[in-house]
Amino acid sequence: MKTNWKQLQRAFVEDHRTLTRGYARLLKMLDEKKFSNAAKEAKQLDELAGPHIAFEETFLYPKVGESRGEEYTGKLYDEHLEILGALLQIRELAPDADLTDVQIADLKERLHHGLDHAAACGSLLSHLKVMAEQEQGEALQKLIEFRENGRPWSELPGYEKD
Repeated sequence: MKTNWKQLQRAFVEDHRTLTRGYARLLKMLDEKKFSNAAKEAKQLDELAGPHIAFEETFLYPKVGESRGEEYTGKLYDEHLEILGALLQIRELAPDADLTDVQIADLKERLHHGLDHAAACGSLLSHLKVMAEQEQGEALQKLIEFRENGRPWSELPGYEKD
């Protein structure tokens, strides 16, 4: 019986769907220069992404690193930093922010990297699928624990402000 796998897969995919939809909404808001809405959306994404990012960084990426190496996983961590940086910058936008087209384009580029990252990380599910059922259950439990703790991405270890 593969109940743990199905639950883990469903949870992981749903997290990615939530993030990609959020990035897409942010891109539209930036195009429309609705900075107040974008700031609220970015704050919500920071909060929603936290448990998933914690799971990826403490459980999934170390597993991926065993087969793909530190250079590969290092890029994944770097992408997280870039995406969170964009979210935090958007989160601080005032409703009457006067961003240049270049500044908006920079934020949008980083959000597009977020979309690309979410798609690429979705393929990392294969690293979870090959685990033993018991280990998949442990992974699912870890993800559930992170969700119950509900820490925003910006408050995870290594991301907090000094």
